[in-house]
Amino acid sequence: MLTHEMLAPHTEMLLRHDLFEGVPRDALPGLLEALGAELKHYAAGQSIMRMGRAPIVTGIILSGAVEVSFLNENADQIDMSIFEAGRSFGETMEGADLASSRMFVKAIGDTLILRLQFRQLYRRSECSDPHLWRFTLNMLRRIAQKGIFYQYKIRIMGQKSIRAKLSVYLQGLTPDADGTVVRDLNQTQLARYLGVERSALSREMSHLRDEGIIDYDRKTVRVLDQDFLAL
Repeated sequence: MLTHEMLAPHTEMLLRHDLFEGVPRDALPGLLEALGAELKHYAAGQSIMRMGRAPIVTGIILSGAVEVSFLNENADQIDMSIFEAGRSFGETMEGADLASSRMFVKAIGDTLILRLQFRQLYRRSECSDPHLWRFTLNMLRRIAQKGIFYQYKIRIMGQKSIRAKLSVYLQGLTPDADGTVVRDLNQTQLARYLGVERSALSREMSHLRDEGIIDYDRKTVRVLDQDFLAL
């Protein structure tokens, strides 16, 4: 059971998370208890969720970062995202009430996760707790947003060329006034995210820079030719 002392360092972050939008501060401990919440530490490289395993839970990252992947039948990685502190994962899988999934989650560094058992709500025949009801509505909205995100990923993967994949990927990011976006993925991670070879991605990005279309370094990408985003 979470105590006030355990929860206190993370309360502000949780109240800013959209899953707890509209939930008063004093109602948060009781809501987390109703959701079977628990804190768990993971070391770098440690598995948080394995393909085919149950139970599937929703996790909120309180510190550190995780790599979330989807694996095919041969356990080959076919999709990957990096989630950092303040982000959550597992909502769509748990919302489907699956007994197992193809999602694989591992800690990138020393990571603290708040695990929530959203599926407990399925066992209720009614919900008289207004805060639990608000959480449920927030969860439904988040699952809908994840659906939109996966449509975006399908659009990326449906492109035939690396150049087109990059264009769609950059269209989904929010640039600064000068067209610069901060990269949350390194080159290897971005290649896996786009479903291409790292060497091929590096070559294509070099060509785009030579053509004056983009400029980039290890942390940022700047679109110099806005027509590139019209692909």
